[in-house]
Amino acid sequence: MAKGRDKYQFTVDGVPYGTVDKIIDGSQIREAAGKSPASEFVLIQIVSRSGRSVGLQEEVTLEAGHPATFLSFQSDRVFNFTVNERGWEWGASTITAADIYLHAGIDEDLELVLDSDADSVIAPDGEVALDTKAVERIRSREAKTVTIKVNGRPRVVEKRRHSYREIAAIAYPNPDFDGFSYTTTYLHGVDGAEGDLVEGETIAIKNGMVFNVRRSDKS
Repeated sequence: MAKGRDKYQFTVDGVPYGTVDKIIDGSQIREAAGKSPASEFVLIQIVSRSGRSVGLQEEVTLEAGHPATFLSFQSDRVFNFTVNERGWEWGASTITAADIYLHAGIDEDLELVLDSDADSVIAPDGEVALDTKAVERIRSREAKTVTIKVNGRPRVVEKRRHSYREIAAIAYPNPDFDGFSYTTTYLHGVDGAEGDLVEGETIAIKNGMVFNVRRSDKS
Protein backbone atom coordinates (compact mmCIF):
# COMPACT_ATOMS: atom_id res chain seq x y z
CA MET A 1 0.00 0.00 0.00
CA ALA A 2 1.05 3.59 -0.54
CA LYS A 3 2.87 5.27 2.37
CA GLY A 4 3.43 8.94 3.09
CA ARG A 5 7.19 8.70 2.53
CA ASP A 6 6.81 7.08 -0.89
CA LYS A 7 7.63 9.57 -3.63
CA TYR A 8 6.15 7.53 -6.46
CA GLN A 9 2.67 6.03 -6.58
CA PHE A 10 0.87 3.55 -8.78
CA THR A 11 -2.36 1.56 -8.67
CA VAL A 12 -3.01 -2.08 -9.51
CA ASP A 13 -6.67 -2.92 -10.07
CA GLY A 14 -7.58 0.35 -8.36
CA VAL A 15 -5.56 -0.31 -5.17
CA PRO A 16 -2.86 2.32 -4.44
CA TYR A 17 0.78 1.38 -3.82
CA GLY A 18 3.94 3.43 -3.39
CA THR A 19 7.69 3.17 -3.77
CA VAL A 20 10.80 5.29 -3.33
CA ASP A 21 12.16 3.97 -6.64
CA LYS A 22 11.59 5.98 -9.80
CA ILE A 23 12.20 2.92 -11.97
CA ILE A 24 10.67 -0.47 -11.16
CA ASP A 25 10.11 -3.55 -13.25
CA GLY A 26 7.04 -5.61 -14.00
CA SER A 27 7.93 -8.28 -11.46
CA GLN A 28 8.21 -5.72 -8.64
CA ILE A 29 4.82 -4.23 -9.52
CA ARG A 30 3.18 -7.65 -9.48
CA GLU A 31 4.82 -8.58 -6.18
CA ALA A 32 3.80 -5.28 -4.54
CA ALA A 33 0.19 -6.08 -5.44
CA GLY A 34 0.45 -9.65 -4.15
CA LYS A 35 0.26 -11.22 -7.59
CA SER A 36 2.24 -14.36 -6.92
CA PRO A 37 3.78 -16.15 -8.61
CA ALA A 38 4.37 -13.13 -10.80
CA SER A 39 4.76 -15.24 -13.92
CA GLU A 40 1.10 -16.29 -13.76
CA PHE A 41 -0.19 -12.75 -14.19
CA VAL A 42 -0.44 -10.46 -17.21
CA LEU A 43 0.11 -6.82 -16.27
CA ILE A 44 -1.41 -4.07 -18.40
CA GLN A 45 -0.45 -0.41 -18.02
CA ILE A 46 -3.07 2.15 -19.01
CA VAL A 47 -1.23 5.04 -20.62
CA SER A 48 -2.17 7.63 -23.27
CA ARG A 49 -5.68 6.15 -23.58
CA SER A 50 -4.24 2.78 -24.49
CA GLY A 51 -3.21 -0.46 -22.80
CA ARG A 52 0.19 -2.11 -23.08
CA SER A 53 1.53 -5.26 -21.47
CA VAL A 54 4.46 -5.02 -19.08
CA GLY A 55 6.84 -7.99 -18.98
CA LEU A 56 8.43 -9.34 -15.82
CA GLN A 57 11.81 -7.72 -16.46
CA GLU A 58 10.46 -4.71 -18.33
CA GLU A 59 11.21 -1.42 -16.58
CA VAL A 60 8.59 1.27 -15.98
CA THR A 61 9.57 4.86 -15.19
CA LEU A 62 7.27 6.43 -12.62
CA GLU A 63 6.52 10.15 -12.36
CA ALA A 64 6.11 11.91 -9.04
CA GLY A 65 2.63 13.33 -8.61
CA HIS A 66 1.18 11.25 -11.44
CA PRO A 67 0.28 7.72 -10.28
CA ALA A 68 0.69 5.06 -12.96
CA THR A 69 -2.31 2.81 -13.60
CA PHE A 70 -2.02 -0.97 -13.98
CA LEU A 71 -4.52 -3.80 -14.35
CA SER A 72 -3.69 -7.44 -13.61
CA PHE A 73 -5.09 -10.63 -15.11
CA GLN A 74 -4.39 -14.20 -14.07
CA SER A 75 -3.57 -15.34 -17.56
CA ASP A 76 -0.78 -16.63 -19.77
CA ARG A 77 -1.88 -14.75 -22.86
CA VAL A 78 -2.07 -11.19 -24.18
CA PHE A 79 -4.86 -10.23 -26.59
CA ASN A 80 -4.52 -7.46 -29.17
CA PHE A 81 -7.11 -5.05 -30.57
CA THR A 82 -7.42 -1.40 -31.55
CA VAL A 83 -9.56 1.48 -30.30
CA ASN A 84 -9.75 4.50 -32.58
CA GLU A 85 -6.60 3.32 -34.35
CA ARG A 86 -4.61 3.02 -31.12
CA GLY A 87 -3.06 -0.36 -30.46
CA TRP A 88 -4.24 -2.12 -27.31
CA GLU A 89 -3.16 -5.16 -25.33
CA TRP A 90 -5.41 -6.87 -22.78
CA GLY A 91 -5.08 -9.80 -20.40
CA ALA A 92 -8.52 -11.38 -20.86
CA SER A 93 -10.33 -12.89 -23.84
CA THR A 94 -13.12 -10.29 -23.54
CA ILE A 95 -13.32 -6.62 -22.70
CA THR A 96 -16.47 -4.82 -21.60
CA ALA A 97 -17.75 -1.67 -23.25
CA ALA A 98 -17.55 -0.03 -19.81
CA ASP A 99 -13.80 -0.73 -19.64
CA ILE A 100 -13.30 0.66 -23.14
CA TYR A 101 -15.16 3.87 -22.30
CA LEU A 102 -13.24 4.23 -19.02
CA HIS A 103 -9.69 3.36 -20.00
CA ALA A 104 -9.76 4.81 -23.53
CA GLY A 105 -11.28 8.06 -22.24
CA ILE A 106 -14.28 7.94 -24.59
CA ASP A 107 -17.23 10.25 -23.96
CA GLU A 108 -20.27 8.27 -22.82
CA ASP A 109 -22.44 10.09 -25.39
CA LEU A 110 -20.53 8.40 -28.21
CA GLU A 111 -21.28 4.85 -29.28
CA LEU A 112 -18.77 2.05 -29.89
CA VAL A 113 -18.81 0.04 -33.09
CA LEU A 114 -16.89 -2.94 -34.43
CA ASP A 115 -15.26 -2.09 -37.75
CA SER A 116 -14.56 -5.78 -38.25
CA ASP A 117 -18.27 -6.65 -38.01
CA ALA A 118 -19.90 -4.29 -40.50
CA ASP A 119 -20.02 -1.41 -38.00
CA SER A 120 -22.15 -3.34 -35.53
CA VAL A 121 -22.92 -1.28 -32.42
CA ILE A 122 -21.55 -2.51 -29.08
CA ALA A 123 -24.19 -2.17 -26.37
CA PRO A 124 -23.17 0.05 -23.43
CA ASP A 125 -23.47 -3.00 -21.16
CA GLY A 126 -21.98 -5.38 -23.74
CA GLU A 127 -18.54 -6.80 -24.33
CA VAL A 128 -16.18 -7.68 -27.18
CA ALA A 129 -14.59 -11.09 -27.70
CA LEU A 130 -10.86 -10.74 -28.35
CA ASP A 131 -9.99 -14.40 -28.96
CA THR A 132 -11.02 -14.34 -32.62
CA LYS A 133 -8.72 -14.98 -35.57
CA ALA A 134 -8.71 -11.34 -36.62
CA VAL A 135 -7.64 -8.34 -34.57
CA GLU A 136 -10.82 -6.54 -33.50
CA ARG A 137 -11.02 -2.90 -34.57
CA ILE A 138 -13.19 -0.76 -32.30
CA ARG A 139 -14.00 2.88 -32.89
CA SER A 140 -16.25 5.51 -31.42
CA ARG A 141 -18.67 7.73 -33.31
CA GLU A 142 -21.62 10.02 -32.80
CA ALA A 143 -24.49 7.85 -31.70
CA LYS A 144 -27.54 7.44 -33.92
CA THR A 145 -29.56 5.96 -31.07
CA VAL A 146 -29.42 6.05 -27.28
CA THR A 147 -30.85 3.84 -24.55
CA ILE A 148 -33.06 5.53 -22.01
CA LYS A 149 -35.30 4.19 -19.26
CA VAL A 150 -38.99 5.03 -19.26
CA ASN A 151 -40.93 3.86 -16.22
CA GLY A 152 -38.10 1.46 -15.41
CA ARG A 153 -37.90 -0.17 -18.85
CA PRO A 154 -34.95 0.32 -21.27
CA ARG A 155 -35.95 1.89 -24.57
CA VAL A 156 -33.76 2.49 -27.64
CA VAL A 157 -34.67 5.77 -29.33
CA GLU A 158 -33.20 8.13 -31.91
CA LYS A 159 -30.59 10.52 -30.61
CA ARG A 160 -32.39 13.84 -31.09
CA ARG A 161 -34.63 16.16 -29.14
CA HIS A 162 -37.85 14.49 -28.04
CA SER A 163 -41.11 16.16 -27.16
CA TYR A 164 -43.31 15.79 -24.12
CA ARG A 165 -45.84 13.89 -26.22
CA GLU A 166 -43.22 11.53 -27.68
CA ILE A 167 -41.97 10.54 -24.22
CA ALA A 168 -45.54 10.04 -23.01
CA ALA A 169 -46.21 7.80 -26.01
CA ILE A 170 -43.24 5.60 -25.11
CA ALA A 171 -44.68 5.07 -21.64
CA TYR A 172 -48.29 4.75 -22.77
CA PRO A 173 -48.72 3.70 -26.43
CA ASN A 174 -51.55 5.49 -28.23
CA PRO A 175 -51.89 8.14 -25.52
CA ASP A 176 -55.16 10.01 -25.08
CA PHE A 177 -54.11 13.60 -24.41
CA ASP A 178 -57.70 14.81 -24.32
CA GLY A 179 -58.82 12.40 -21.62
CA PHE A 180 -55.65 12.05 -19.57
CA SER A 181 -52.83 14.14 -18.14
CA TYR A 182 -49.26 12.79 -18.35
CA THR A 183 -46.89 14.00 -15.64
CA THR A 184 -43.29 13.49 -16.76
CA THR A 185 -40.12 13.88 -14.71
CA TYR A 186 -36.55 13.08 -15.75
CA LEU A 187 -33.13 12.38 -14.20
CA HIS A 188 -29.52 12.05 -15.44
CA GLY A 189 -30.05 14.34 -18.40
CA VAL A 190 -27.43 16.29 -20.34
CA ASP A 191 -24.93 17.77 -17.85
CA GLY A 192 -26.81 15.98 -15.06
CA ALA A 193 -30.06 17.85 -15.66
CA GLU A 194 -33.26 16.79 -13.92
CA GLY A 195 -36.73 18.24 -13.75
CA ASP A 196 -40.19 18.17 -15.34
CA LEU A 197 -41.13 17.89 -19.00
CA VAL A 198 -44.41 19.60 -19.83
CA GLU A 199 -46.71 20.07 -22.80
CA GLY A 200 -45.06 22.06 -25.60
CA GLU A 201 -41.48 21.33 -24.50
CA THR A 202 -38.77 19.22 -26.09
CA ILE A 203 -35.65 17.86 -24.45
CA ALA A 204 -32.20 16.61 -25.54
CA ILE A 205 -31.64 13.03 -24.46
CA LYS A 206 -28.56 10.95 -23.66
CA ASN A 207 -27.63 7.38 -22.78
CA GLY A 208 -28.84 6.39 -19.34
CA MET A 209 -31.40 9.17 -19.01
CA VAL A 210 -34.38 8.20 -16.86
CA PHE A 211 -38.01 9.25 -17.40
CA ASN A 212 -40.95 8.61 -15.11
CA VAL A 213 -44.38 9.17 -16.64
CA ARG A 214 -47.61 9.00 -14.66
CA ARG A 215 -51.06 9.12 -16.23
CA SER A 216 -54.11 10.55 -14.50
CA ASP A 217 -57.72 11.00 -15.61
CA LYS A 218 -58.55 14.63 -16.36
CA SER A 219 -62.10 14.12 -15.20
